[in-house]
Amino acid sequence: MDYFNLKFHNTTIKNEIFAGISLFMAMSYILVVCPSMLSETGMDYNGVFLATVFVSGITTIISAFYTKLPIAFAPGLGLAGMFVGLALGPAQVHWSVLLLATYVGGIVVCAFVRFGVYDKIMEIMDVGFRRIIMSGVGLALFLYGFSTLGLLEKKRGIYTIGEIKWFPLLICIISLCAMYYLKKYNFKGYILGGLVIAYIMSICGDFYSSFQNTGTSISEYFSKIFDISYSIRDIKNVMLSFPYIVDVFTEKEGFVLFVNAVFVFAMGHFFDAIGTNTSSFDAINNNIDTRVKETISLKRAINADGVGGIISGLMGTSGVTTYAESLVGVVSGGKTGITAITTGCLFLLSFFFAPLFTSMPTYVAAPALIYVGLSLVLRFKEFEKSNKILFVFGLLLITYIGVTFNTGHAVLYGLIAYTLIKILIYKEKPVRKWWIILIFATIHIWLNYIV
Repeated sequence: MDYFNLKFHNTTIKNEIFAGISLFMAMSYILVVCPSMLSETGMDYNGVFLATVFVSGITTIISAFYTKLPIAFAPGLGLAGMFVGLALGPAQVHWSVLLLATYVGGIVVCAFVRFGVYDKIMEIMDVGFRRIIMSGVGLALFLYGFSTLGLLEKKRGIYTIGEIKWFPLLICIISLCAMYYLKKYNFKGYILGGLVIAYIMSICGDFYSSFQNTGTSISEYFSKIFDISYSIRDIKNVMLSFPYIVDVFTEKEGFVLFVNAVFVFAMGHFFDAIGTNTSSFDAINNNIDTRVKETISLKRAINADGVGGIISGLMGTSGVTTYAESLVGVVSGGKTGITAITTGCLFLLSFFFAPLFTSMPTYVAAPALIYVGLSLVLRFKEFEKSNKILFVFGLLLITYIGVTFNTGHAVLYGLIAYTLIKILIYKEKPVRKWWIILIFATIHIWLNYIV
């Protein structure tokens, strides 16, 4: 039985596996970044690492069977940033309270789907707006790829010119050339091939540096890569670490902070998931009936995001969400849930080979991010150019997403501006209940800038 409809999507298991490996390599950096960020709040590093491994793997595999889409999940950097900001900010919310807020926030996201909020928002998002969001995510990946090479640096939310690091740049150029020629000769796994070449070269460079500095031998170097310095028991340091419920609900100040955290997480998670999932799905560019894909696949993907938040809170990490790097898998040829299953299994296997995966420099993913990002940005040329005001607005919104990587804000506020332009300037009939997005914007502003 062809559960994932491989024939319909004109793909093969081999293509899907190649795409899944490429996707994992593009987002494996989260295995290092997330524990490093959350450990600043006082959480146990090894515990958060194991939570990240298991949550990413389990959620991605569950989603693969539930949605049949080539999308992967991991703790979102934006949600992790919110988590750390609330923990270390003026309010000093304890991390255990934030884990409970992550758990409840996931339930709220599922409720948004269950009670039709998602459906109303998707009625407002037309093809043009979705193309803008997809191109914006592409620009974000493109710029992030250059930042991993050191050519760009992000300071206070603004990219500036960085210092050229010749070795990573050389690896990136060779990898991109390899991708070009592999694709030219119709090799399906051309992105994976380029990433493997980049990874091998990075290992050789790192070994040479270690040999020059400390005289490390090959055997010593690889024994260090495969050395495991943690135990499965470490996850108990963060798993099910909710505070006493009485303490949260009896103190007025603590309760207000908890509720604020719940809705900050839920709204950020919900709108970010909408932007990323619609971009990933549209990039597949197949001929699935519009009604079916909107009401089933995408709706299930947003629901999976909510379930991921619930599991994250239980396991002991910040909210799991769909990763924009899923587009690497899509452009690599991934069209079904088999791509996601491959990625999820690799996340789970990283428990046994963590030093191997975590030793992968972030710049290894740069060629894939640059290639995929550029290909998605170029799709904006399909936007209707006769509506000049909307075209300029689209360029501005794409630039905003690219610079901030904040698809949640882009969907929330960009959709309001996009709808008002169409109503007030082009005199189009408004979509029924479009004002629902205004309510969300008001709540978001209240929680983030007033409370």
